Amino acid sequence: MNEREKGGAEWYRKGTEAMQHKNWNYAIECFSNCARLVPDNVLYRQARVGCIRKSYGDNGTGAKMAGMRLMGVKGRIKKCRLSKDWKGVEAAAEEGLMVNPWDPQLFFDLGEATEALDNTGVARFALESAVQLDKDNVDYNRKLGAFLFERRDYKPARACYERVYRLMPTDGEARGMLGKIDAVSMLDRKGLEDAESTRDVMAEQPAAPVNAYEEDRRARKGMTKAADAPGESAEADLVHAIRKDPRNMPLYMKLAELYKASREFGKSIDQLNKALELSPDSGEIRELILDVQLMQLREDAAEAQARARANPGKERLVEKAKALHLDVVQKEVEYFQLGVELNPTDLKKKFELGQRLASKTVKQFSKAIPLLQQASANPNLKVDSLVLLGECFAREGKNDLARRQLEKAVDGLDFADRPEAFKAAHYLLGRIYQAAGKGEQAERHYGEVLSVDYDYKDVLKRLDEMGGGSSAALEE
Repeated sequence: MNEREKGGAEWYRKGTEAMQHKNWNYAIECFSNCARLVPDNVLYRQARVGCIRKSYGDNGTGAKMAGMRLMGVKGRIKKCRLSKDWKGVEAAAEEGLMVNPWDPQLFFDLGEATEALDNTGVARFALESAVQLDKDNVDYNRKLGAFLFERRDYKPARACYERVYRLMPTDGEARGMLGKIDAVSMLDRKGLEDAESTRDVMAEQPAAPVNAYEEDRRARKGMTKAADAPGESAEADLVHAIRKDPRNMPLYMKLAELYKASREFGKSIDQLNKALELSPDSGEIRELILDVQLMQLREDAAEAQARARANPGKERLVEKAKALHLDVVQKEVEYFQLGVELNPTDLKKKFELGQRLASKTVKQFSKAIPLLQQASANPNLKVDSLVLLGECFAREGKNDLARRQLEKAVDGLDFADRPEAFKAAHYLLGRIYQAAGKGEQAERHYGEVLSVDYDYKDVLKRLDEMGGGSSAALEE
């Protein structure tokens, strides 16, 4: 142990003693010193964040007027990110977490910075914290999914891209990554990626693989097995409990969740249907059934897409992949419609439903518009809702209404925070102004797109052929 590690260990001892006496401020100071001395020790960072939260009484919001107090910090983070000063980003994010240790953007910034600095342990903690605090943030899930995939942690990586795909069913990258993760993980399980021979595989196998139980279960699938003793199998215990008390609905729910976790979707749906028989008016159970059906459909669609990519000349496989993708989108609409019905004040669910209705697959723009208008009342959803509203109005041929929504959106839109929304909003405004014959305004918005993505859609072509037009509906 070197001197810095010894110093970190000593400060950690002092910090844990301070925690026992609930002296949170001193504990924070101790763990901050730990992290300064040994920056790649994840435990020190986790302890620091935990104590900061305790110092605020676990209120979930941090200091009073935290948003205003963080404006300078977040401005500094953006400036450092533009110059790729990752140490500066890390320092500013840690400073910001002292003000609000529940801010997902600060955790995301910390994760991005520490990943760039090759501090992968802290990066994972920070990115996972960001997703945990804002599970429906597409950028957070995409970043964490890519991070985990690079490190061959396929199951949580897939969960991240599943959330992205659920939130953005037209996202080609998310669909592609789901298929890629399935294919690569299958190769890894078979030991074909890095091994040149069976001998290599055997030599490189860890003594106790993390998924040893699952591998053993699969190896013994179909073989007769002695009955499990109580406590040895959660599945057997629940089945036994249901036999003793067949009217106990929560038991069916627990068993369904167990099957869902092991990706035995058919069995999970069977148990949920039995629970629904006991409580036919339960919206929660109906929502759970749709959720499991969606997971099953997405998995089937990902497998079909992987087969279609591997066999592009086989029309039947390509058509099946397209059909399954359509099934997924339709099921998502059904799922979120029920969610809105059950939770009419939940603006997030309304946004999700509106997003799917506005997709290129569904194209029910008139139904999406009122949902997105309501969702825009949520400050966290406002910008994304306005961008989608602009697109919906444009598709309906209401270009003046579209322009107003998009102009409001770009006022609060920053490329670093929402790169896809930034490009989409300026591109649509360019299209609208171009259609109205306002070349100067169109060029300005197309220029905003080109400044961050030179190959975005057909912007270069449109700049070349700039001309007038009318308020016709936007075509695909």
